[in-house]
Amino acid sequence: MPLFSKPSHEDKRTGYLEKPVNAEPMPLDRTGSLEEPVLPWVIELRVVGTANIVNITTRPTMLIGRSDESRGIFPDIDVSELGGQGAGVSRRHALMLARDNRVTIQDLGSANGTFINGRVLEPKTEYRVHDRDRLRLGRLELQIHFVIKPLVDERTHVGMQNLLKIPVIGDKQNILIFDESEEVCRVLRFVAEKAGFRPTIAMSDTDFMRAIDENPPDMVIMEMTVGDSKGVDLIRYLRNHFRLSTRQLVEAAEAVHSIPETASEDREPQGLLKHIVNEGRQNGNGTVKEMVSITNHSRVKPDIPIAITSNVTGGYQMGQAIKAGADIILSKPIAVDELIETLHEMVDKLQTA
Repeated sequence: MPLFSKPSHEDKRTGYLEKPVNAEPMPLDRTGSLEEPVLPWVIELRVVGTANIVNITTRPTMLIGRSDESRGIFPDIDVSELGGQGAGVSRRHALMLARDNRVTIQDLGSANGTFINGRVLEPKTEYRVHDRDRLRLGRLELQIHFVIKPLVDERTHVGMQNLLKIPVIGDKQNILIFDESEEVCRVLRFVAEKAGFRPTIAMSDTDFMRAIDENPPDMVIMEMTVGDSKGVDLIRYLRNHFRLSTRQLVEAAEAVHSIPETASEDREPQGLLKHIVNEGRQNGNGTVKEMVSITNHSRVKPDIPIAITSNVTGGYQMGQAIKAGADIILSKPIAVDELIETLHEMVDKLQTA
């Protein structure tokens, strides 16, 4: 006997699954006010047993279900491409809400039910969900991952309206934010701008390198496992590549023959420029041009504050990151109030460097 009545290609109706056996009802955990939230959330839904991830554009109220153009149904979280119809997911299956420093879900009277960690939800009733909870819609099982949440303190703050009153911490310092998630970058940019910084966003290794070359940052917040490169290698790159810009090196190359060898002491070039000029005098201008071509363009200071974000806060990789020069570790889910405290720490480090 099949688990559900398989629909035809034309039939958009939800197939009924077998009734769940020994499904223990979920205890009630109601929320309070229905006011619109001002608190930022970034949430991912990972399809259990696959590599599929549903990235949620978080809104105060999010419909979960299957799209149906003929009926004008376009869920915020559309599971149509994940085999939603075959798994018994209704077009209007459940509602996810983000407010009052909590995320809740309610079943909308779906044909095959909604479950949290194996326990069935009473229809039309809100239940709180937490990071790494298992959410099942019919037979479609998802794991909830909070990536950014409003507060470290997970207690509910009904009607909370003050989180986005972010204090001014910076003074237009350039902060480079490196993460592959557009939603994560959006929230981090917003917080950084409100806190008085000039954020630059990178979502790939190429963007990261270009940002460093074209607009050297004063501080960096980066995901530990983003991109093709290892985060440890990128931290070492930031720590070990303190260079003059290409423009300065080109000027130095052009100046090699214009500076007489008998120049007075006050006209003698200093620092790296002096080294370049001496190399040019001894080995010819070609050596200088070669130095220009292979030298990194950036002028990243070696003591730049670096904060890393990661799902893992211990182990060998994290130890290597700290050894390479990471200053601060932000564990995911990132709490916005914790992020604000991190920005304070990074500014303090800049001022004492």
